[in-house]
Amino acid sequence: MRRIDTEELKAAVKALFLETAFRLPRRVEYDLAGALAAEESPQARDVLSILCENMRAARDGRIPLCQDTGLPQILLECGQEILWTGATPQEACEAGAREAYREGGLRCSGCLPLTRANLGYDLPVSVETRLVAGDSVTVYTLAKGGGCDNKSLLVNLPPTSGEAEAARAAAAAAVAAGPDACPPFYLGVCVGGSFESAPRHARRALWDILWGPPPTPEEESIAAAVKGILDASGLGPGCVGGRTTVLGLRVVAVPTHIASLPVAVNLCCHSFRPGRAIL
Repeated sequence: MRRIDTEELKAAVKALFLETAFRLPRRVEYDLAGALAAEESPQARDVLSILCENMRAARDGRIPLCQDTGLPQILLECGQEILWTGATPQEACEAGAREAYREGGLRCSGCLPLTRANLGYDLPVSVETRLVAGDSVTVYTLAKGGGCDNKSLLVNLPPTSGEAEAARAAAAAAVAAGPDACPPFYLGVCVGGSFESAPRHARRALWDILWGPPPTPEEESIAAAVKGILDASGLGPGCVGGRTTVLGLRVVAVPTHIASLPVAVNLCCHSFRPGRAIL
């Protein structure tokens, strides 16, 4: 049994949010640069050039990548041989995220649902915990803006639907989002699962774009179909046209009930801000 003080978890969460608010992961930097090099539309190239310049200015000047610094989302993959000491992991994650947002001067977007009164800090801090084998903890973070989160969705297809229908449903969510979700997009897609589990798998798929295992042939085929539909949609960066509508995409296919076929789509804008640390 390995003991980990939750102060270590708090520090890791804080450091991740303070890093990802100002600097995109190297993979995302490459995706934007590659899209700019491949794009043929002059209008789309202009938008991509601005996004690349914004990326550099944020990194070099330590300016938030977006005025919407997002609501903190955290996934903990905890080894079953871990014994936490100190505060609870939930409390440590919340404290680390709030300290990061306060010290980093990041926007406080948490408000009450109906009166819209601002709370002065970012709520909710979403923390999901998964038990895995081993004696380490992998901490995943994501700062997700409201525009793209609003356009994420879950649809239930007829159970007789096939790969083509699932791909069209996932792509339709992104097309319907349009400029509200700030394309070009990153997409996490789950085909299968349940009403409760499919959105969780779709969010995990976003982290899998950078750190996940290789997709299965079925998942790869669905992803290629979704990307083909989106890049042919004509939306393009900022919806000004062009072929670059999606920068990154991961599909996970999981077992489902014989009467069901959920398709969950977790949309993220071009300011894709995931983080990962291992304790």
